[in-house]
Amino acid sequence: MSTLQESTTASANEFTFTHDEGTTLIVFYPNRPGPIRQGEPATGPELRYKGVEGTFTFFSDRIEIQDSPLGSLISVLLKPNVGAGGLTFTLVLPSVNMGAKKKETFHTIGVKTTSVGNIVTEGAQRTYMVLHLKGLAEIVILPA
Repeated sequence: MSTLQESTTASANEFTFTHDEGTTLIVFYPNRPGPIRQGEPATGPELRYKGVEGTFTFFSDRIEIQDSPLGSLISVLLKPNVGAGGLTFTLVLPSVNMGAKKKETFHTIGVKTTSVGNIVTEGAQRTYMVLHLKGLAEIVILPA
């Protein structure tokens, strides 16, 4: 795992993403807010996902972050590949320069990647669905 690009986390500590159709809501914290419950990692990022697949909260041990020319690629496993295929969600988080602002809006994408199950077939072994997302980077007071 890699860390988020330095310029991405310079000031913003909460990122909210909404899908154009209103079916998906993602909230990402580069450093998770409190309170920390027993059994949860005390540090690291947190991603909350709400979509047609359900509502999930992911902590640092279940979030993969990679630096890329697109920005930070933040991936979580929505559905494990148990026979029928898996589903991964990847958020593209560009660098966001907050300047002197407390809020900054931007646009980005998320990609749902579906993998085939245990039966190998001809053709592509993954399919992709791109979500156009409206992003909001904010500097907020988070609970400890």
